[in-house]
Amino acid sequence: KCRDDSGAPALAITATGAQKGELTPDKICYPALDRTNYGYFKASTETDIHARILQIPGVNASMHGHTKMAMVVSMDDAPHPKANPRPPLVPVDPLGARYLGRVPVVWVKVQSGSPEMIETIPKQLETSPVCLLEEHGAFARGASLEQALFHLCVLEHSGQVIFFSEILGADLDGARNKAEALKPGLQKLLPDYSSEQDSLRQFADEPDTVETFLQTGFRIFESGYSPFHTGSMSLRGAKTLLYLPKAAMPHDLTGPMLELPLDSSQAGENFGSELELHRKIYRETPFKALVHCYVAEAQAQALALTAKAGEKFPRVIPIDAEGGFLYPAIPVLPAFPSVDELGRALLDYRMAIVAFGGVWAAAEQSVGEALRHISSCKDICFYRIMAKLRGLNVSVLEPKRAKSW
Repeated sequence: KCRDDSGAPALAITATGAQKGELTPDKICYPALDRTNYGYFKASTETDIHARILQIPGVNASMHGHTKMAMVVSMDDAPHPKANPRPPLVPVDPLGARYLGRVPVVWVKVQSGSPEMIETIPKQLETSPVCLLEEHGAFARGASLEQALFHLCVLEHSGQVIFFSEILGADLDGARNKAEALKPGLQKLLPDYSSEQDSLRQFADEPDTVETFLQTGFRIFESGYSPFHTGSMSLRGAKTLLYLPKAAMPHDLTGPMLELPLDSSQAGENFGSELELHRKIYRETPFKALVHCYVAEAQAQALALTAKAGEKFPRVIPIDAEGGFLYPAIPVLPAFPSVDELGRALLDYRMAIVAFGGVWAAAEQSVGEALRHISSCKDICFYRIMAKLRGLNVSVLEPKRAKSW
């Protein structure tokens, strides 16, 4: 949402056919917010829909994207025309449960800039941050473009977790009930999304450290280790810690970089209770670096596994050679584990999957070292899921030595 040269309400929107990864100023159009004016038909075919969304109170930005996995898990083969509303997409992961809730799904006959879309989608976005258009993609709203992108990325992540969990045969209804019960804790752990402090750099006088965090954050986002502006990472100093409450950062869309007291529970409290968890782990362990990501494949594994006889917690056993060589097993801790449980798991395994809580990894030197554990976890879980998809007996593929490790 913006204003044109005369001060009248307008919107900035991409031109029809513009490559979103290669935008230049000439690919942005500025049609009026409430009427058709010059240059209108150069703009996106969804201009009318975006204009209507931007008139929802408190909404300053909207975004449309082809969220592939979310679209796949919301598809059905009911005969056309389909009656609305369609069954909603209900997340089974902590991010989706916290930030999205029940995602409305609608079907329209003409799925590109039609009057039916203009009437249907903005109405759904009055009460939901995202809306899925069946067989097409999603629309999201936000107070900023960053928040709209955040909602789209969390939706896609939720679709991935559902898809992988279905392959593994997880109890999705049970997972949804559990996620709903955990919402109060998730709201405390995960603060409301805001981009207001994203430019904050409290250790800008350490350019090499800043660059290391930026490179790591880009790798987290680009490699799909965690959705946009989710997760966290930190580096321990003598009396302070360098803390990033948004680990997944594409280029030019970074997050706050904070330097905070290591032993204080007050400073930085606006960034959620996860910061305090970093502090407590450092107090209980010798680690120097921590990375926390929401890996979709690992979240699905956590939902599908149960502890075997003699195990305190379920464990993910790698079936690939490299994973098995480096990590004979990865523990799966219950939701909201104690600091003692999580710290002990990190000391024993260097990483741990937390049910409804992502993947934590620790290192003795750098965030890059910790991120290697996250990367391996994603691959280990991916191979297990794909083996299951092929109909293989995964337990047969598990190395025998891992059972006693």
